[in-house]
Amino acid sequence: MAGERVLVVDDSLLYRDLLVNHVLIPHGYVPLTAGDGESGLHLALQEQPDLIIMDMQMPGMTGLQMLEALHARGSEIPVILMTLHGSEELAVHAFRMGIRDYVVKPFDIEEMLAAMDRALTESRLRRERDALLQTLEAERRQLAAVLTNTAEGVLLVENDEPERIILANHSVRRAFNLPDDVIGRPLTSVINDELLLDAFWRAKIGETTARVELPLPNGRTLNVNVTPIPGVGRVAIMHDITYLKELDRMKSEFVSAVSHDLRSPLTAIRGFVDLLPLAGALNEQQTYFLDKIRHSVEIVTAMITDLLDLGRIEAEVRMDVEECDIAAIIGKVVAGQACQAELKKQLLQVQIAPHLPAVSGNSLRLGQALANLLSNAIKYTPEGGRITVAAEVAEGQVMIRVEDNGIGIPQEDLPHIFDKFYRVKRPDTEEIVGTGLGLSIVKTIIEKHHGRVWVDSKLGEGSVFTVILPASSETRR
Repeated sequence: MAGERVLVVDDSLLYRDLLVNHVLIPHGYVPLTAGDGESGLHLALQEQPDLIIMDMQMPGMTGLQMLEALHARGSEIPVILMTLHGSEELAVHAFRMGIRDYVVKPFDIEEMLAAMDRALTESRLRRERDALLQTLEAERRQLAAVLTNTAEGVLLVENDEPERIILANHSVRRAFNLPDDVIGRPLTSVINDELLLDAFWRAKIGETTARVELPLPNGRTLNVNVTPIPGVGRVAIMHDITYLKELDRMKSEFVSAVSHDLRSPLTAIRGFVDLLPLAGALNEQQTYFLDKIRHSVEIVTAMITDLLDLGRIEAEVRMDVEECDIAAIIGKVVAGQACQAELKKQLLQVQIAPHLPAVSGNSLRLGQALANLLSNAIKYTPEGGRITVAAEVAEGQVMIRVEDNGIGIPQEDLPHIFDKFYRVKRPDTEEIVGTGLGLSIVKTIIEKHHGRVWVDSKLGEGSVFTVILPASSETRR
């Protein structure tokens, strides 16, 4: 490697000149020279060269004594000894003291270059290792500083029992009143919030991100995402959404008030529309207009109903919870939607695994969520299509899938499909009636049950909506 400094220590001017002018300089090394052991030792300690080439036999301090002095001072500079014939026993002794190589005088230049390359290779690797370690340490300190001082809470826990805490930054310690010596302690010994512990448990068995909204005793609300990190553990990232929750509450109250106020005039409009034919015969155009009015009123009424329903669901901090037979709920939902599927000549299949565990939740709300998913599948699947509702056990959780071979969802729409009022805008969906609230209601209900819902879809091939619900605590035990 060009620019490496090599110290030559030899009482022979001939050999010093040979090494400097015929070995080192022509091959890009920077030479340093000393004519005796004492000067060589001083220069080695002062300049810290990359390599030392020394003669073993020198007047005063011999090469072996210089090597012993370097060794006593903890030097790691690689050394090549030059020795005359008959000095092999001394060379063996020098190897035991840590020299990298030795060359017999007179030496061949290529032989010396090869010995130097061997000796410097280890030194180069050590320098690269030290530089890498310094870089990693600097990056570790930077990352630790960022994680420690970031406003978001960061809680890192190992996977192996007893699931000790690896990192808990200031925001987490403040939110949960954790002591300063929390690092290394088991998670369950310092955190007693059941929702947070359940999220860590779900992330562990599901090997995917578990999400939960966490209300704190001081009135704040945290949005928590617990994500598995292979080879490390699970990390919880906590965002304070108290302000957003308050805005959402104010919005919900406003929407609820407006929705209630709209119900009466809409009912009146619908009533008068139904009475108009009784007041006298209507021509074809008038009948067409009335049908349009009736259809529009039905859409607005459905939207208001969904808005009020969504508001009630979001406000249900504590739902009536019981042990729910998910197979029975699916059966009722399918029976209720079977007529709509028959009208479109669709094949509606049910595949329920035996001995499904119970789910702790509200059977009415769970049925509502599954009914919305099945209704969507029927609406967005053409006549003669196929729809399958399946349920099975997956790693201690209940997995429900509603699959269809309908029109599918474009990839760019998938991230927004559960947003309120979001509807896919395409020519083949314009005639399909909907409020854009059905999937938002599904997401809200499932998350209220500490579950997850997501969709996989390909345009023109169909969609699969998957719901994961944790089995009840009785079933886990």
